[in-house]
Amino acid sequence: MLLAMLVLLPSAAATPLSPGEDSTESELTISSITPVVEGESAGRVDGELTNTTDETLVAPEVSLVGRAASADRDDIAAWADGTDPIAKDPRATATLEDLEPGESAAFTIEVTADELAPGLTAGASWVSVQTPRSAVHTFMGVHRSKEYVPMDVVWGVPLLLPTEEGLFGEPGADRTQAWEDTVGPDSRLWEMTEEPPAEDEVWILDPSLLSLPPEPTEDTGQELSRALTAERDIRSEWASRVRSTLDPERTIVLPFADADVAAAAGSKAVADLVAPQVKEGVRSAGLLSDAHGDIQWPSDGVVTERRAASLSRIHPGSTPPTLLTDTSAIAPGDFTPTGATRATHGAGLLVADDSLSTLAGEVSSPETATLARQRLVAETSVLLGERPGTPRSLLVVPDRESETAPEDYEQLRGAVDEIPWLERGSFADMLAQVDDAPRDAVPRTARQIERATGEIAPPVLDPTVAAGIVEYRRSMSTFASVRSDGPIWKQTVGAGLDQLTSSRWRSDVSSFDGLYDHLGEEVSLTRDDLVVSSGEVNFFADTGRLQITIVNRTDVELNNLDVRVESQTPSFRIQEPSKLLTIGPDGRQKVTVQATALAAGQTPVHVVVTTPDGQALTDQATLTVRMRPTGEAVYWIIAGLAVALLGAGTWRTLRRRRTPTVSEDSA
Repeated sequence: MLLAMLVLLPSAAATPLSPGEDSTESELTISSITPVVEGESAGRVDGELTNTTDETLVAPEVSLVGRAASADRDDIAAWADGTDPIAKDPRATATLEDLEPGESAAFTIEVTADELAPGLTAGASWVSVQTPRSAVHTFMGVHRSKEYVPMDVVWGVPLLLPTEEGLFGEPGADRTQAWEDTVGPDSRLWEMTEEPPAEDEVWILDPSLLSLPPEPTEDTGQELSRALTAERDIRSEWASRVRSTLDPERTIVLPFADADVAAAAGSKAVADLVAPQVKEGVRSAGLLSDAHGDIQWPSDGVVTERRAASLSRIHPGSTPPTLLTDTSAIAPGDFTPTGATRATHGAGLLVADDSLSTLAGEVSSPETATLARQRLVAETSVLLGERPGTPRSLLVVPDRESETAPEDYEQLRGAVDEIPWLERGSFADMLAQVDDAPRDAVPRTARQIERATGEIAPPVLDPTVAAGIVEYRRSMSTFASVRSDGPIWKQTVGAGLDQLTSSRWRSDVSSFDGLYDHLGEEVSLTRDDLVVSSGEVNFFADTGRLQITIVNRTDVELNNLDVRVESQTPSFRIQEPSKLLTIGPDGRQKVTVQATALAAGQTPVHVVVTTPDGQALTDQATLTVRMRPTGEAVYWIIAGLAVALLGAGTWRTLRRRRTPTVSEDSA
């Protein structure tokens, strides 16, 4: 393994550097360290010094310097992060040949247990491998005799989804690639599950990783069908491998989507949303040959009596769940809690060591894995010194957001075989120890944990978000009932809504917001998606047809649309259409209804499109109908004619009276 440190020093003169001096930007690397020096044997540090300057290094020296060890575990990380040389006499020194610019030279430093830590029977020596102006701080173990009971170590392997919103975005090439990157043959999760969990390991599995997208049907569009098939193939291959590889005795199955049970403990609205996810996790555990579905992992670590009671309420069955937490959630006592214990209120606890879990989660390369191994030597030697004669177990569980490379994590786990006071533990034995453990672990409250460790990420899943997810599900069901691809679309979008309950979003709120907003747009028919025509209409008949235009601006065919038309005055009667409507994507349809006008005038007519069971899909539109029924016009015409005839008769009568008559005498 290679540990590289870039050393930045003041510029050298234009003359060769004298023996023991270092230069600007010389590079000191360590390739290997003996983890623990046994008995009378010597430990080795192998490395390389590279001259990256323009000057010659004359007889450069690399030394190993020791310092007193500390019993305070907080000092271990601070020492490991240091880069300053120690001003003490070296325990051993390697002098190298002159180095021309650009040249490198290997070095080896050998040191005995007496030189490292005289009188120490088992423990860690704190050392600095250094040049006069730069250093790599690390640790070397010393072991002369076994005067202790070895500690058992069990390693947790979280198998969880990343905070990648694209995994549940629009089906297509980008989403398929996101799944390929997450569970495909070249993915981190694939590598971590190539072999069954070893006896000293326990998989911590989100069961939604084993779920599949819906299988396309004959009615599924060609483009969507291709996308779902490609994604289904990728996810199915990984899920099949995991089902055949996992050991149920060494597998914890979390609530579906790793739902945030800690958030559920503080809100009834959130609890109502999360409880079905917990139930589904337990069901999934049963389907995996009775894996462990009765272990909860609250993301904030709180395991107080009140919290335990809340988690029991959302857990199916009569047996309370065992709670997985870490040592930061337990009030400090005379010694660090063992991996299997019970809270003072009786809840069974699996307690991960906080420092070791953080260390495991930060391993990101072979270089950091080597240093992490040496820190493991130091950390566990302090734990051993607390109670060397008491059997104890250690549990290491990286944080949810950690992305430790599988091979590097394996290297760290393998270090147990090189540290005499550690042995490979058994998860089954650890669980059995919980039942017999004394009630001596004092849980801290959330505020106490925060004061001890720093800020605790607040839940994303609060009552407001929970209410939004519930509303999204309601809208999804309504929209799905009129979509031609309703069943497949509902399964696809519904899987994304389930993921909004996950604990993982606490570490990436912006990705949560992106997925939440996307799904909100996906499940809702906006007022611009389905539009009903409005305006003024002339109706000049006793009985006739009224036409209404419905516009579908979505990219999917909508069917089973019920157009409901309601007149707001008794003088205009409407017979609603008897058939449900179907409109293609980006299409429009005219709906014809029969109407009867009983009197002249004006009336508003309300139109709304609903599902067959009456769920509104559009805002209410209003048509203003101006009525002039033909029957009333006839009466006016007849009345007009009667008046005209009466007038004509009167005119004739008056005319006759005014015309003179011829007398008989004149004849």
